[in-house]
Amino acid sequence: MIKVWDFDFNQVPGKALPDYSDQDLVQHAFDFNIDLMASLEGRGFEGVFYSEHHFINSMSPCPNLLVAMLAARTSRLKIGVMGNVLPFHQPWRLAEELNMLDYITHGRLEIGVASGVPPEFLFVNIPQPDIRPMYTEILDFLMAAKDDSMVTLKGKYFDLEDIPIMPRPRKEARRRHWVTIYSEASCRDAARRDMKVCTGYQSVESAAAAFDGYRDEAAKLGRDVDADDVGIRRQVLIADTHAEAESLALDLQESAKARMAQTFALVAARLEASGVGPAESVKESGVIDAAAVPRGEEEADNIRKDMGENKALKSGGLVISPEEYISGSPTTVAEQIIDQCERLGAGNILAYHAPTLDEKQIARNYDLWEQVIPILQKAQVGKALAA
Repeated sequence: MIKVWDFDFNQVPGKALPDYSDQDLVQHAFDFNIDLMASLEGRGFEGVFYSEHHFINSMSPCPNLLVAMLAARTSRLKIGVMGNVLPFHQPWRLAEELNMLDYITHGRLEIGVASGVPPEFLFVNIPQPDIRPMYTEILDFLMAAKDDSMVTLKGKYFDLEDIPIMPRPRKEARRRHWVTIYSEASCRDAARRDMKVCTGYQSVESAAAAFDGYRDEAAKLGRDVDADDVGIRRQVLIADTHAEAESLALDLQESAKARMAQTFALVAARLEASGVGPAESVKESGVIDAAAVPRGEEEADNIRKDMGENKALKSGGLVISPEEYISGSPTTVAEQIIDQCERLGAGNILAYHAPTLDEKQIARNYDLWEQVIPILQKAQVGKALAA
């Protein structure tokens, strides 16, 4: 079985470059996106994940507010953030917030963490070398707060002793702690923490190598990994026919590039003004959203592999494998998703729609998901084949 999750960036629909100072436009976008996510209830979706981004024309810098809003509009959908960007948070404050959401959602909360997009940290003067260790300290605190009512954290960035965490989190039977990954190293860390893993942007080949490390590390700890522990995030475009989807994808290319350029214009200006910029590895990797910053040599090798000629695309500073994009009719989209999930041993697809679809196209895209989801639910996915 492959579970389908919607991954929502809370964007302004349409080809036109948004004027974010137009409050009516922004208000309509918020209303449209909340209504859209609420409409997924009962349509076969497992749940909804929001994304946390800052300073890059993002309309979900505080996605936990969207979780609370959607919880009030639904009763069965699981809801979460993939993921809360830990270095932007106080550990005790985030633990309290997640536990509150646990009750607001009546236990439907999915808890995802990420280290974030490197250029975003430039705006708040968090040095590149501090991101990963800060992320790790906060994650240590959250994992302790899951089990202990009083938490102590003695680290480089936080000195906290016997912090009472209230309310206490709900105890749910399902495993629901996720981490975004890119490398084998971050996969192995996730396995040691007994967390589920999800990746995006990279090729199936590169992701499979990382996930093999996840399975190997879990096996050392005496835990089996099944397909439900693994997910991939992909941009999915569905039309009534495969030819129509391909035509639409081509039609959207220029507007998508323009939107990306607008999104990262402030980042580009800040990098230029700094005179320093990020580490070389980050310049190569762009703004990959992964829990492995700064990246080591192993991960840099993965990035270079994905950047090989005819294997990867660069857009607005983003390095993206062509396998990130899935488009076609309901039948051919299902076939592509099943193929990638089988090769990865993944039982979850986190799908987001093309950013410059208009509202009518978005509505049709989600209507057609109702034909795709039953096919995916019948798919049998096991462990990925050895590379």
